[in-house]
Amino acid sequence: MPNRRQFLASTAAASAAPKASNRVALRTHEWFGDRTEWFEFPAGWQIDVRHMKGWRTPVLQPEEIRRAVENPAGTARLRDIAAGKKTVAIAFDDLTRPTPAYDVVPCVVAELRAAGIADENILFVTAYGCHYQMNGMEVEKKLGTETVRRHPWINHNIWENLAELGTTKAGNQVWVNTYYHKADVKITLSGLKAHGTPGYGGGPKLILPGVSGIKTIRHMHQVVKQSRRPRADSNGVPIFRVWENEQRQDMIEAARRTGVDFSVQMVYNQERRLVHVVAGDVVRAHHRAARYAVNHLATEYAQDADIVVINAYPKGSQLHEHFGWGARGLKEGGSIVVINQNPMGEFVWHYLDEAQFNKGGSYFAQRDARSRRFPQAHQVLLYSQYLQKRELDNPYFPPETLGLRAWSGVLERLKSRHKGDVKVAVYPYVGIQHGPAVVDIPDSEC
Repeated sequence: MPNRRQFLASTAAASAAPKASNRVALRTHEWFGDRTEWFEFPAGWQIDVRHMKGWRTPVLQPEEIRRAVENPAGTARLRDIAAGKKTVAIAFDDLTRPTPAYDVVPCVVAELRAAGIADENILFVTAYGCHYQMNGMEVEKKLGTETVRRHPWINHNIWENLAELGTTKAGNQVWVNTYYHKADVKITLSGLKAHGTPGYGGGPKLILPGVSGIKTIRHMHQVVKQSRRPRADSNGVPIFRVWENEQRQDMIEAARRTGVDFSVQMVYNQERRLVHVVAGDVVRAHHRAARYAVNHLATEYAQDADIVVINAYPKGSQLHEHFGWGARGLKEGGSIVVINQNPMGEFVWHYLDEAQFNKGGSYFAQRDARSRRFPQAHQVLLYSQYLQKRELDNPYFPPETLGLRAWSGVLERLKSRHKGDVKVAVYPYVGIQHGPAVVDIPDSEC
């Protein structure tokens, strides 16, 4: 029988020994159950899950959401704005944005009812810009079952039914959805995520491009140019240009010309649950939310990883945006693994991008003209049980990507390449994560 010293030594050795399995829990199936799946890696591999800074932030309770809507920044209370009015239009983002609008809608509607607005006179308008039109199932997922049963909704049309509202300082002729423009009270609902053009999505972006016409959208993207400015501050931290940004200023002017009366901005966590809500003026509310989001969503990048795993949740609909995370901390000759467990896969259609890609040419020539994106990677693997060939042919996707429909196939390829002490970096919800950053919003604009 071992003595006490031998017993303690054996216990310490057992606790330090590699586990029989390495499993990582990842959220998947956004909008289709939002489930948690376990992904197993070989015993002994070092797993480093790179969470965003605010991942443990408490979720807002319904009462806290209500108080945020009832205490706006830069505007009167919504019930006071709507008093004596008859009709309301509410623009909301589509399923490419993880925004849980259904958590805010009841609070907004309660304010409108308090002002005497009838349920049938509250119209919801899809603000998807150049994406495809939504169907009833998608709108119900975004707004909630009770909302679509009580209130009408319509799809925006970038080609027709547009009102002309003059020209911006940047020479952009503003055309917006007629139904939205003609309502007595105009509201926007949106969430914040990093975006290359406006710094952050949401806010005035719900108007341009959200409910604007194709000519207005094209002018903002292709004609309005952003001035060259420092990309990082004096400490080398990237700057999200939300204020000093000519394209966003064009969006702001379009929103002002449209006459947006009230806006609700939402910041959410890794499970698509609200952690911060700011209501009020479409610009000031967005600025305040952006100042919060830039810290909440910030994620420190990994270093010297043999394998980088990217989970596209909760924005697998635009999977092409996430491949770049594969280079965040990857060793030369390492492996990139992209996970997109979304039944609809890469489902976004973008009229503006399609026009730029195709230009009247051959589909096959366009596909075959793609160049390798990750020369430092030995392999780029895309796992989805729902994977279709159309996704692998996507002009946005790296042509070296190998698609796999079983996780066992991913593990087999990883184990054949990587031996011994393997470091695995996991970005668990890149659909909302971004690297460390600051925003350029002055105090006077919040």
